[in-house]
Amino acid sequence: MKEQHTKRTLFISIGANILLLFIIGFIFIKFDGIVGVNAGLEKPNNLKRSGFHYQERTTLFNELTIPPDSIVFLGDSLTFRTEWSELFPEEIVINRGIGRDTTAGVLKRLDHIIEAKPKKIFILIGVNDLKSRKSVSATIHNYATIITSIQSRSPKTDIFIQSLLPVNNKKYGNILSNDTIKTMNTDLQALAKKTGVQYIDLYSAFSQNDQLPDKYTVDGIHLTGEGYILWRESIKQYVHEK
Repeated sequence: MKEQHTKRTLFISIGANILLLFIIGFIFIKFDGIVGVNAGLEKPNNLKRSGFHYQERTTLFNELTIPPDSIVFLGDSLTFRTEWSELFPEEIVINRGIGRDTTAGVLKRLDHIIEAKPKKIFILIGVNDLKSRKSVSATIHNYATIITSIQSRSPKTDIFIQSLLPVNNKKYGNILSNDTIKTMNTDLQALAKKTGVQYIDLYSAFSQNDQLPDKYTVDGIHLTGEGYILWRESIKQYVHEK
């Protein structure tokens, strides 16, 4: 009897473990695999962190005042990850970059910037739209709305559209093609001409054989200090011009 009881307990334990593994596998597929694909191959925890970061930055921005005659840098993590006020100490420079932001995200938080009526706005946005499989045309549509919103409500603000930078596919993988980035930049240049704003070609300054060089990036998309110095040198004439 004791031996039968032991066997029965063992079988129940094995069955329970198999059932637990099945449940864990189901949860992984349902909440990691599916969500990850739909969210541009990001895991749920990353998406939560991204959302928290956006909320943290926007709520902070809403509490801060943009001084008169400011120069605003508006964009995603590339804008966020540097000290613009130290790169341009002679100017009143405000950083309004948010990591992983998109053109839709910029539209949601644009009011506070427009209300300040800054002297200049330098925009670099759109790479995260493309990474999340948003089409170039849809991204350009949002971009056009950003431009016309600024022009209609703050007509004295000078707007500068900065091209997207190349990526380094050796380090970053094939998440994003530089051919797609170049298509986006061509459309951005056309948009700048159509809306009468200044277009700045950063792609050519950073590109070597249609790749972001190793010395300018650690992960294939974000910039090193040397990369930010090149960015500063590429735009300083537009920042300082009266």
